[in-house]
Amino acid sequence: MPYYLYCLRLRRLVLIFVNPLYIIATTVPAQQAFLDAAELMQWSIETEWLGLNVIAHRNFGKQHAQVEFEAYFRDGQHRSAHHELSGFVNIGGQWYFIDPTVPHPAMKQPCICGSGKKFKACCGKYLKPVA
Repeated sequence: MPYYLYCLRLRRLVLIFVNPLYIIATTVPAQQAFLDAAELMQWSIETEWLGLNVIAHRNFGKQHAQVEFEAYFRDGQHRSAHHELSGFVNIGGQWYFIDPTVPHPAMKQPCICGSGKKFKACCGKYLKPVA
């Protein structure tokens, strides 16, 4: 199993055990300050995780990967599914989740992963579906 796929599964598992610090630590370091541990904790407590189905995973060289999945959960009385195409980036030998819900740099600014490339030519490419 590719490590980024393992990382995705582990991120979902720690939500079950209510560990928002792991979720934050496995998000791209430049994005971590935008995440609220207390909010993640409350969301994890209120959500019953029912399952995870990995639909596809794609490796884009040594630095980037995407995982398409559906996560099944119950929020109160409602059973729901969340479908997502997640981007991951390898920084210094560790895979990190690229959070699409936090502010990103402009496309021509330096990338959040520290590669020295512009955001649009690096991690920005993996925040939208691949054809």
